[in-house]
Parts: sequence; C-alpha cells; structure tokens
Amino acid sequence: MRLAVCAVFFVTGAAFATWAARVPAVQSRLDLSAGELAVALVGLSGGAFLGLPLVGGLVARYGSRRVLCAGLIAYLGALASLPHVPDLAVLTAALALFACGNTAVDVAMNTQGVLVERAYGRPVLGGFHAMFSLGGITGAAAGGLAASAGVGIAAHFTVAALVLLAVAGAAATALAPDPPPAAGPSRRDPLLALPGPGLWIPGLVAFCALMGEGVVNDWGAVYLKEETGASAGAAGLGYAVFSAGMVVGRLTADRLRARLGTVRFTLLCAAVAGAGALIPILDATTAAGFVGYGLLGLGMAAVIPLVFAHAAGLRPERAGSSIAAVSAVGYVGFLAGPPVIGALAEATTLRWAMLVLPALMAAMAVLAGRLRRT
Repeated sequence: MRLAVCAVFFVTGAAFATWAARVPAVQSRLDLSAGELAVALVGLSGGAFLGLPLVGGLVARYGSRRVLCAGLIAYLGALASLPHVPDLAVLTAALALFACGNTAVDVAMNTQGVLVERAYGRPVLGGFHAMFSLGGITGAAAGGLAASAGVGIAAHFTVAALVLLAVAGAAATALAPDPPPAAGPSRRDPLLALPGPGLWIPGLVAFCALMGEGVVNDWGAVYLKEETGASAGAAGLGYAVFSAGMVVGRLTADRLRARLGTVRFTLLCAAVAGAGALIPILDATTAAGFVGYGLLGLGMAAVIPLVFAHAAGLRPERAGSSIAAVSAVGYVGFLAGPPVIGALAEATTLRWAMLVLPALMAAMAVLAGRLRRT
C-alpha cells in the first residue's frame, strides 16, 4: 500500500517534468512566439485552478481510488497527445486537460497518502512528496538526455506515457481502500469543494508556501543573474540547489513532524525558510544565493504535506474535499507570486521586491499558532 502510493507520486512528478523539459521543442514545432506560448500556458494554469474544487467533490462522492485511476488515464493520455496538436488553440485545450488530469491525480493521491498515514499511525506524507520531487528530477533528466540525443517529442512523450502508465497501473492494484461513507453513498454531497470553517488557516499557510515557491521558480534565477552577477549557468544552478533542499526537507519531514507536532514544526519551517529568504537579500553574492535557496527549499519542503494532513484530519470523512479546498487557496498564491514580484521590481528594484519572501515566511509563522485551534 505505501509502496503503491510512493509509485503514484513518482509517476506524477516524472510526467510533469517530461512536459516541462521539452517545452522549447513543443514551442519550436508549432513556431510559437513567446506571447503565444504564454497563451497556451494559461490553459495549464487555468485548467489546474478550475479543476481543484470539482475534484474534491468527486473524491468525496466516488472515492480517491476511482478518481486517481481516471485522473491518471487523462493525465498521461494528455501528455502523449501534446506532440500531435496542430495549432495553438488545440495545444491550449490539451494543456487544460493535462492540468485537470494532474489536479485529479494530485488531490486523489494526497488523499491516499492521508489514508496510508492513518493506517501507519505516524506521519508518512512528507516521504510521498519526496517521491514526487525525485520523479520530477528523473523526468527532467530523461528529458534533457532525450533532447541532447535528438529524440523527437512524439517518440519521447509516447514512450514516457506508456512506461509511466504501466507503473501506475501496477500501483493501482495495491492502493489504500477508501473508508465506507458514514451513512451509505450520498449524492447530496456538494460537488464543489470550497474552504469551510477551519480550512482557511491551513489554506492561508499553503498560500504563503506556494506563493514563495512560485516566486523562486520564476524569479530565483533572474535574481542571481541580475543582482549577484551570476553567470547564466550558475543562475540556473540556483534552482537545482532549491530543488535539492526540497528533496532533503521532504525526506526528513515525517520524523520531525512526529517529534515536534504540527505547530512547532510549522514554526521551524517558517524560521528556516525565512532565514534562507533573507540571506541573498542581505548579501547579494552568488554563494549567499546558493545558501539561501538551499535553506528556502529545506524550509518550504514540508509545509504543503503538513497542511494537507492537518486539513484532512479536521474532516476525516471528507479528506479529499478538504485537501482540494486548501490546495485551491494555496494555488492562488502560486499564481499571484510571480506577477506581484514583477510589479514591485518595476516600481522599485528586484532586490527590494524579493523582501516579499521573508514577509511570507513571517506570515506563515503567525498563522502556525492558529493551526492549533482550527
């Protein structure tokens, strides 16, 4: 059961990284400008955001196993279709389907992770998220090798989708069983999962963490290049350091969470990430940037699995919809972070704009105390 859920997390990360690593090839095949590619990526973000409330209701109504299996088919099928789209409009639609499938898998597999955690009687969700990160590293590495070897995206995506589907299919036979409904199957459960009482605080913690992650994803390398004078290669390496910190943080998160509890562990995460956010601002050198990004990854790594587990525990009978509601709030932060930094950098400087990161970690620390009472 635990190994099966690990495999699903790995597959999910590897599939998304397969797409991400070959975006330039997809852009080149359709001869898209930067603006046209941005339009296509609206399908990716829009599909993910709009699907979150719906998926939570589906998990509550039909169970995480069914939604996970259906989501994997849609997710990997959409991945295989991406090299064959004829134009920008179809690419946008295919990316929206890809994102919706990813959203379904994300909510359902985290619900499965919570079920396994309950069965074990101790935290294990952080380890599952580490498998997602390792899958992402594997998918990105495979994509880089395929691109270097001149493998076309049609062959690459088809083989990747088939291999990952085979792994996911084997894992699906050993997933955790969904608990029976308290009063039999109900069709009156709301189909849209929106934040209710008690879910706004974990949702806002997720908002802070995912907004910070979005900022590092989109502006981290730019900051190193423009503010510290790093070379293009060194600036790109900064994100790799951040990702490595995320993997280490997730691999160690479960043990620390079991020892410290939710509130103290959230405070520790906020403190480590806050220190990491301040270091590159106070010392604008490439070396300091690497140290800061590593600490940022280490501190932020466990926040999302932590709040998912906390939200699921508030309403055990509706874990999927609780996770989806918290994800929706968090995803707003993920989308909002990069343009906020861009606007502030335009008005001041990028170095001043990046003060948003330590401010987010301070807000997370304040919210941590409220988790005890939700």
